[in-house]
Parts: sequence; structure tokens; C-alpha cells
Amino acid sequence: MKGCIHIVRGMTKKLTLPGSSVTIKSDSTIWCQGMPLLGITDPDAKAKAVAAVKAKRYADIPDEYFTRMGDNPNGLWAGDDEAWNNHPAKIAENKAREIKAIEQAKRVTIYLSSRGWGDYSPCEWIGDITRPDVEILAECKAELAGGHDVDEHRQSDEQILSKITAARAKWEGAPARDAARAKAEKEDIERKKATGYCFNCETWCDGDCGHYSSDPTVKFRRDLHEAQREQNYGVED
Repeated sequence: MKGCIHIVRGMTKKLTLPGSSVTIKSDSTIWCQGMPLLGITDPDAKAKAVAAVKAKRYADIPDEYFTRMGDNPNGLWAGDDEAWNNHPAKIAENKAREIKAIEQAKRVTIYLSSRGWGDYSPCEWIGDITRPDVEILAECKAELAGGHDVDEHRQSDEQILSKITAARAKWEGAPARDAARAKAEKEDIERKKATGYCFNCETWCDGDCGHYSSDPTVKFRRDLHEAQREQNYGVED
């Protein structure tokens, strides 16, 4: 079987099995490495089933403890990659990941002050820049007042607010800057392709290198291959 088999109880994924290690028998039960996939929560029943599996007395195990694809009486759900991608638990997992990414994107660091000799870590505020100024201001003042060996712990509200405003402006302008950078990089690649640039040797070599390539990803793939070779085998002197 290609892909994986995903095992879920309720809304929690319990296990992911490579499809190559799974066998689905004629009675639809799922087996992995010669053993049945069971779903048992009762400790006594589980102990008896484990003993039966060790002795290969599979007929002694109640049918409802075995696992088949889809929903099972034992409380487990089993499905392949496609089914898992549409499972409520996977959808909830994706949603939680999206929310986390959105919240993480709001996190900004505001430099407040340096510290005394011997401590090179600055006094900073780190948090959600979309929150009201008054809340961020209060937390910044607390960082300055309670921080260890802060050089400029006495700052006016206006000074701190100016740092908050600057940080928010920089955060709000980031998408536009990223888009402009991506556009410039794309235009540069198109210009190089149109003028015969070789992405293999990274010059306008007119093919003299013997390995001319107009593929912008050739260097990335070569560097990735080299990194993998170094990781697996080490670099030969």
C-alpha cells in the first residue's frame, strides 16, 4: 500500500504507519509486521489480548478489538492519506496550525535598552504588535523597571510610544517590501534568462563551461545535493 495509514481515537491521532508495513487481510483487519492492530482501552482486556498475540492465538481475541479501515467498534478510526486529509481531526489540526501561524506573524520585538557591562542581551519587549498601544506601553515600562541592569530604565511614555509606533509601521510595511523583493528577484531572473545567463556557472559564459543551464534552480539543487553528500558521507579532502 502506498502512502500511510493513520490511526485516530476521537480527535487525536495515535499512530501513523507506512503503507509498506501494513497488510489488510481478507476479513478487512489491519496487520502490521505480522501482528493485528488492536484497539483496547480496558487494562485487563489488553493484557489478555497481548498474551494471545504473543502466543499467536488470534482466535481468542474478540472480533470487536480488531481494527479495520474507517470507524471501528474499538473506538479507533483508520484511513489512508486521502481519508486522513478529510478527517475532522486533520481539519482541526490544520486550522490550529493556521491560527498559530497568524499569531506568530503578529509577534514583534521592540528594542528598549542595552544593559550594563557583562550582560550583552538587550532589554526587549516581545509580543503581539496589533494590541492597543496602552497595553504594550505598560508592558514595556514593566520590562524597563524590572529588568536586570537596564541602562535606560527611565524613559518617558513618548519615547516608548515612538518605538512602538516605529515597530508597528515596520511590521505593517513588511508584506509590501516582501512583495517588491520577490518581484525584483523574478525580474532579475527573467532578465538573466533573456540574455543567456548560465545558472550553472553563474556567469554569461556563452556555453563555454560545457554545462550551460537556463534553469534558475540548478544551483539550489546542486547545493542541496552537496549538503546531503556531506551529511551522509563527509567531504573528501
